Amino acid sequence: MLTDSIPKALSPLNLEKVAPGEYAKTGYHLEVTAKPEQMPAVAQAMLKEGCFLESFTAVHTSREAFTLVYHFANFYELCRTAVRATLPEGAEAPTISHVFPAADWYEREVYDLFGIKFAGHPNLKRLLLPEDAEIHPLRKEFAAEGETKAEAPK
Repeated sequence: MLTDSIPKALSPLNLEKVAPGEYAKTGYHLEVTAKPEQMPAVAQAMLKEGCFLESFTAVHTSREAFTLVYHFANFYELCRTAVRATLPEGAEAPTISHVFPAADWYEREVYDLFGIKFAGHPNLKRLLLPEDAEIHPLRKEFAAEGETKAEAPK
């Protein structure tokens, strides 16, 4: 069972958290917390376990940090894993596109919408917005229409 083998595969990485998830509540069998610099090793371990990168996004959790959220799944066994990594504002995360080529597009989208840069990414450029856009619309400081930056939610 992947719910047993994935924690064993991740244990040498000394991650902050590898715990069973509450699938009925969250949709995840395993919940993992890692440091951003551990993500290439986590991705490699997930690949060795036969998992694929289902999705990747970020959440601007505060003015000082982002949470990177990676979702892994498996075609042959129902086992979904959520991996979260907290990235300080202004820091770069390492790319995992060399492990999962599909991460290329996800990382470009996160760069485009949040302004997070991925060290080692082969083609980090905007995906959705114009190349000359000076905004990252999913950041907390991005004011909604009719608001000023001072009124934007904190």
